[in-house]
Amino acid sequence: MKIIERTIILSCAAIFLFIVFKAVYNGVQANRSLIKPQSSNYYQIIDKDFNKTIDVPFTNIHSYRGNADYIYMSVDQKSPSLDNKIVQYNRKTQKYKTIFNTKFDMPSVQGVELNDNWLLWVDADESGWQLNPYIMNLKTQEIHPLTKENEENVFNDFPVLIGDYAAWIKMDRKSEKAEVMLKNLKTGETTSIFNLKSFTSLSAKDGKLLFTDKKDHFGYIYLYDVKSKEIKEFKSSYEFIGWTRLLNDQQWVYLTFDAPSEPSTGDGKLIFYDAATNHSQEVVSDIDSVSELNTDFNNEVFLYFNENGYYKKFKIQDHLLVEDGLLETRYFFRFSAENDIYIYDQELPNEKSKLIIQSELPN
Repeated sequence: MKIIERTIILSCAAIFLFIVFKAVYNGVQANRSLIKPQSSNYYQIIDKDFNKTIDVPFTNIHSYRGNADYIYMSVDQKSPSLDNKIVQYNRKTQKYKTIFNTKFDMPSVQGVELNDNWLLWVDADESGWQLNPYIMNLKTQEIHPLTKENEENVFNDFPVLIGDYAAWIKMDRKSEKAEVMLKNLKTGETTSIFNLKSFTSLSAKDGKLLFTDKKDHFGYIYLYDVKSKEIKEFKSSYEFIGWTRLLNDQQWVYLTFDAPSEPSTGDGKLIFYDAATNHSQEVVSDIDSVSELNTDFNNEVFLYFNENGYYKKFKIQDHLLVEDGLLETRYFFRFSAENDIYIYDQELPNEKSKLIIQSELPN
């Protein structure tokens, strides 16, 4: 369902496998499946803050972000494949409108990101081989491609927003070289800020960008300041690390893994790092049954354990990450926790699927 990234050095022959790893191991939004969902049920949007429920003609809602006024989401509306459009839902009027239709015959629109000024998403084909990110200025409603569309021999991974910037990983399929790219959305200036030896995922918050790399059999974490253009390097005690998540501009979490080519030893860990104190904490020592890692706008961390069917919650206390109870969920499929709004997808047997919106999570 969600992804826990392994750090993988790419080869041209392994590009498609990399995309599958991203869909299983990386925490960024990726195709739930390459098979179209068979459910004939349509969705209900339930806004608990406004006490409103509305039926919508979508058989799938995969990727979503919201704020106090609007929810933006990728949806399947009579698609021959997976999600085929981006829709804006007005929380006050309960009206919705399409703002983007896919350009692919067999699409999988996804990767929605949102902040105060910008909306970002990815128009992809069903296989994940072609990904074209788009950016919309929320004030002018203008939509532009973030990168060159359908660029031959170039793979642009899912971008993240950092204020008036977008960052993503660009890989040349022929040379096998990957780099972290940064684009100023106001000026259009695009720069390469880091050359990677291994693939990574990106996390952004408070004007900072976090990503990983690998050298000399150790994993390294890099923190880039968009304003000062300064990059700080932090060496991990582990070789295979990934799924980094910024909690704020000084603290983050990440996961450790076994070597991708070796049998699992069950030694995967959740690590919390505090740059202010230069302290690394092993929070959970067995993540084999973890399929999802989420963070929210309150600096909380959520780990989903498959065998139990719940999220274990953690919070920061005295420069440590401590357990803070459970988030019990019934058919809780995934959730977004950005811009002071929680959105989660609930799929109950023999009922309409539900997209639930609220400013506070249930206890």
